[in-house]
Order: sequence, then structure tokens, then C-alpha cells
Amino acid sequence: MYDDLGIFKMAKAQMDWIAQRQEVLAGNIANANTPRYLPKDLKDLDFKQVLAGTTEPEVGAATTNAKHIVPEVTPSPFKAVTQRRTYESTPDGNAVILEEQMAKLGDANSKYNAAAALFQKYQKMIKTASGSR
Repeated sequence: MYDDLGIFKMAKAQMDWIAQRQEVLAGNIANANTPRYLPKDLKDLDFKQVLAGTTEPEVGAATTNAKHIVPEVTPSPFKAVTQRRTYESTPDGNAVILEEQMAKLGDANSKYNAAAALFQKYQKMIKTASGSR
């Protein structure tokens, strides 16, 4: 019902992006002691693409034989990229800075809560306008 409304589409896309980003940042923290590990992050979400509906995944599953089962995999449209500009690294080459990753997680949490609150407010507004509770 809400998929056609732009504000809900944006809020859902923002929440999906943040959830995926939290997974990537958690992976960075989990690899804080892995030698030569470079931290990853997601590309920023482009809301023009979200509203235009052009945020299709770059790679998807395909069948190459008529006897293959059609995959129901829905890959994430968000791509994690390795951060090349690192300002600090340990002697073993690990470039994860825990304080930086925790700050990014805190920022992602705040943005997720804001998007969820926005979604709930607009949902209540539509319910009020339609006369249902």
C-alpha cells in the first residue's frame, strides 16, 4: 500500500541502507585484529535514484540451463566498498580504527531511528486522513 508513496519509499530505502551499513561496520569491528584488513563502508544512498526506481543491483543470480531452478535470491542493491584512504594502521597492516567505526555505528543508529520515526509519523497521518485508527 505504501510502496507507491515517495516518502515511504525514501524512508524504507534509507532504513534498508542503514541496516546494510551496520552489517558492514560490524564486519569491520569483527576484523579489527585481522592483519592487512582494510575497513569497508557503503556508498552513500542517492535519493534521486531511489525515487526514480533505478537502484537495481549490479549483479544478480541467473539460470544458464532450462533444468536449473530459478533462484529467488534478492541481492542487496547496496555495494560495500573498501576504504582506500586510511590515516592510521597497525604494524600488521590493519587499518580499522575502532573509535571511528563506533562513531559511524552511532551515526547510523541515529539516522535509522529518525527514518523509522518519519515512517511512523506519515503512517499515522495517512490513517488519520483515511478515517481508520
